[in-house]
Amino acid sequence: MTATHDSAEPAPVVGHPPDMPETADISNDSETAEGKVSALADLRSHLRRSPAGIAGITICSLFAAAAIIGPWLPFLPDPSQQSLPDKLTPPVGWGGTWAHPLGTDQLGRDIAARLVDGARISLLVSVAAVIIAAILGTALGLVAGYIGGRLDTLIISAADVQMAFPGVLAGLILVAAFGPSVWLVIIVIAISSWMVFTRVGRSLVFTLKTSLFVEASELAGASSRRVMWRHLLPNLFSSLITLSVLELAAAILAESAFAFLGFGVQPPRSSWGLMIQQGRNYITNGWWIVTFAGLAISLVVLGVNLLSQWLQSFNDVAEREQIILERPGS
Repeated sequence: MTATHDSAEPAPVVGHPPDMPETADISNDSETAEGKVSALADLRSHLRRSPAGIAGITICSLFAAAAIIGPWLPFLPDPSQQSLPDKLTPPVGWGGTWAHPLGTDQLGRDIAARLVDGARISLLVSVAAVIIAAILGTALGLVAGYIGGRLDTLIISAADVQMAFPGVLAGLILVAAFGPSVWLVIIVIAISSWMVFTRVGRSLVFTLKTSLFVEASELAGASSRRVMWRHLLPNLFSSLITLSVLELAAAILAESAFAFLGFGVQPPRSSWGLMIQQGRNYITNGWWIVTFAGLAISLVVLGVNLLSQWLQSFNDVAEREQIILERPGS
C-alpha cells in the first residue's frame, strides 16, 4: 500500500513570509533613530560638563545672530550713513551719548552698526572659504589615501608646493589681475587651507582602509568610488568637523588681515579688518574705532577656539567611554 502525498499540507514557513520584507527595514530604521538619539544625548551630556564648550557656543551664537538679524534691528542706524557733525563721538562713559553707544568714526558713522555689518562680511567670507577648502581638501585626501600610488604622490606634492607659497603673495597676484573683491578673498583663503584637510583626510583613510568593514565591502564587489563615499567618508565627519571649526578661527584672522591690506570688501561696506585699517590714523583721538573692531575679532576667534576644543574633547575615545558608562541603563 503506497502513501499518497497529494493531500499533504505544506510545511509551515519559519520566520517572516517573503512578501513582508518591510519588518526588517522598520527595525533597522528604529535602531538608527535610537542611535541618533543616544548620540545627541551624549553630546548634551558632554556639553553640560564643559564650561569651554558652553562659552564657545554662546559667543559664536551671539555673533552669528548679530550677523544674521543685524540689518533688521530697529535701533541700529545705517552703517554707511555719514554725519560729519557727529564725527569721532566717544562711547558712552567717555563723554558719548546713547544715540551712539560705541561712538562714531571719522565720518560720523555709528561704530555699533558697522561692527554688526562687519560681522556679516567677516563671518560669511570665513565660513564660505572653510567650506570650499573642506570639500576640496577632503575629496583629494580621500582619493590620495585610498587610491595611493602616483596619484597620491601628485596630490601630496601639490599640497607641499601650496604650503610653501605665501597666501598674502597669492592675494597680491590675484588683486593685481582681477582687482579687490570679497570673492577673491574667499578663493585666496580656500586655496591657502585646503592642504590641511587633504593631509588629515589622507592619514585617516590610511588607518581606515585596512578595517574589516572596508575589506568586506571590497570582497562584496563594491567599487572604489562606493567604498570612499559610502564607507570611508562618513567615518571622517567627526574629525573633519572639528578641523573645520579650528580652521574657521584662522580664516577669520586671514580675512581681517586681507581687509586691512585692502584686498577684500571696499568702502562704504564694513569689515572688522577694514575698520582697523581706517581707524589706525585716529588712534589718539578715536581709539574706540580700532579697539572695538579688534575686540570683536578677538572674541569671535576665542569663541571658535573654545568650540573646537570642546569638539576635540568630545571626540576623544576616553571621554566617549566615560559618557557611555554614565548613560542611564549602561
